[in-house]
Amino acid sequence: MSVLRVLSVDDESPARDELKYLLSLECDIKVVGEADSGAAAISMAAELKPNVIFLDVQMRGMDGLETAAVLRTVVPETLIVFATAYDEYAVQAFEVGAVDYILKPFESERIHITVERLKNYRPDEWSAAALRIDTALSKTKIVVKKLPLENNGKIIMVHYNDLIYGYTQKGIVTVVTTYGEFSYGGTLTELEIRLAETNLVRVHKSYIVNMDKVKEVVPWFKGTYWLKVEGDIGAEIPVSKSQIKEIKDILGLK
Repeated sequence: MSVLRVLSVDDESPARDELKYLLSLECDIKVVGEADSGAAAISMAAELKPNVIFLDVQMRGMDGLETAAVLRTVVPETLIVFATAYDEYAVQAFEVGAVDYILKPFESERIHITVERLKNYRPDEWSAAALRIDTALSKTKIVVKKLPLENNGKIIMVHYNDLIYGYTQKGIVTVVTTYGEFSYGGTLTELEIRLAETNLVRVHKSYIVNMDKVKEVVPWFKGTYWLKVEGDIGAEIPVSKSQIKEIKDILGLK
């Protein structure tokens, strides 16, 4: 690629300024955005689609690893370079799978090495590097119990407990939450996989429902059921015949 588009993420302004300056000394690098938190990084990454994110590990709120885990679902083609004040021994944990890491305080020579490494990646190496990030993150056992949803171009992080149900219509997935309705960027099956360890269950080919939010079960034609949920008086969600037994077991129905 001719120019690397970079997003810099650090909750300390001096660190962002220093990194931006050092990157400005490199050819074919453009810093397209700066974020001071994990939430801001996720929103900006979704909008800007950078090639590389320089991500601080230690941040207030969502730390770098938690942020990286979400970024991998929001911008899966984007590579991540961790920035950390840890010494060489602590950094080894990130070396296992990260594309690269840089130590604080930043050094121009080290930044140059990282940039050259990124610029020389072939497409297949780029994909392999992204996969190594996922492997490294899985080893850290980072579990983010929030779902990235879109609203007017912004990414909103909604806790699993606040999800009521999701449905697909004409290929578009909508998630109804306690805060309103939002769009989900993937398919309903991808959403089901993301929520596999939660109380949100696929009850129909077009619906996923939070079992904790079911307030009424309505028997219907030929032994089928409809579910009514909290927070959405008008919603009646069908349960497919293949899911009836599982749903009855979950809800304790006879």
